[in-house]
Amino acid sequence: MSEVLKNSLKSRLMKMKCHFTWNLFDTEMDIEKVEDRLYDQIQFLAAVHKYRMYNLLAFTNHLKGNYEEAIQYLRKAEEQINEMESDNTEAKNAIIYANYSWIFYHKNQIINGLRYAKKVREIYKALECHDKLNVLLFETYSEQGFSLLTFHGRHSDRAKECFQRALELDPENVELNSSYAISVYKLEGYNCLKKPLDESFLLLQHALKLNPKDTVVKVLLGLKYQDLNESKKGLALIEEALRETPDFPYLLRYVAKFYRREGMTNEAIIVLSEATRTNPTSSHLHHQLAMCYKKKIMALKECAKRSKLHLESTKNYTEEIADAVSRAIFHLEKAVEYKKTFVIAYIALACMYGRAKQYLKAEEIFQKVLNMDNVTEEEKQELHLVWGQHELCRRNSETEAVRHFKEVIKIRCLTVFRRYALQHCKSLAKEIISRNALDKAGLELLDFVHQDDQENIND
Repeated sequence: MSEVLKNSLKSRLMKMKCHFTWNLFDTEMDIEKVEDRLYDQIQFLAAVHKYRMYNLLAFTNHLKGNYEEAIQYLRKAEEQINEMESDNTEAKNAIIYANYSWIFYHKNQIINGLRYAKKVREIYKALECHDKLNVLLFETYSEQGFSLLTFHGRHSDRAKECFQRALELDPENVELNSSYAISVYKLEGYNCLKKPLDESFLLLQHALKLNPKDTVVKVLLGLKYQDLNESKKGLALIEEALRETPDFPYLLRYVAKFYRREGMTNEAIIVLSEATRTNPTSSHLHHQLAMCYKKKIMALKECAKRSKLHLESTKNYTEEIADAVSRAIFHLEKAVEYKKTFVIAYIALACMYGRAKQYLKAEEIFQKVLNMDNVTEEEKQELHLVWGQHELCRRNSETEAVRHFKEVIKIRCLTVFRRYALQHCKSLAKEIISRNALDKAGLELLDFVHQDDQENIND
């Protein structure tokens, strides 16, 4: 009889709209990173929507098999909703009750699971009968969008679709406009060429107009101003956000990104060093620090080049560069230690090992990334581009460099990595042919690039 009841409960659960039926989990997900972000949001952001963080923490604890902790977080979510002044309380509770039911199912407490499933069904019926179906849809799309944004960031456009549907029901909702703008910003990405630059810019402007106190929207809009060569406006927003929430690690990452891109490397290092004191095991903070030291290396090399032209000593610059390389390696090693699947950090680490002339270590990292299961098409492009540059600049191997640049181009994603690989191939083809007009490798490479140009025209 218990097996019959369990099957009956499972049948009902599959029809419920909640975290357990939204396909949130995938193999690329870093649960610890998600939880760290949720804890930060609970600590540093406004209390209004903490129930959403508690719902998600219940789900992540379920993924780890911590069912009692999951139930405690659902209780916190339920308590907060009941304290809120809202007409949508029942619709919000429907999601929580569905989560309860799923967790009791996994705990094999079928009677409790059925009890909560019954509560969900009663809420669905009540809202449908009183023409409040839009209320239920609004809460469902909002909660699902927020969950997808938290779990997948720029890798999921489902969050964007959910926010669009919810906004059709409540176009001027403050929180939704912010979340929608952030999801579009993440989808555009920093390296991707195929998304329109202006879309998130306009959405972020609108979201900030609706809620001038949203510091996350402020820093993202500041970065967009920087993209548009209006850094003065961007810096004003960045510093305003920093004054309002100076200790929020998630926000500090974006502040540091702005400083780094603006050439304010020391300021970026100070901000990130402060953030790592609060969150020392954050792989992303360590990665950002490494990128700052990479920027510092480039600046120091330029200074050394100018000194050399003026016949001045470059000894101090050489020592500073070596120190910056060492610090970058330290932080990248920490980044991949705390997140074993951090593809971009691995690629950066291989590149930095190359700078330090630790070629064997660099090759080992490149091979490791190539054999990883969680590598996206864009990351494969970056891997082969950096690997090719390593072979060309560090190992002086044109043949191997060309092989890797071709691998980038074969992947049809329109990214800066593909554009740079094409530029490298064109330059190398011209250089090889300039040495020998009949060189077979140079002519084949030129033909390869020309063929790609023709395919792009036909597309």
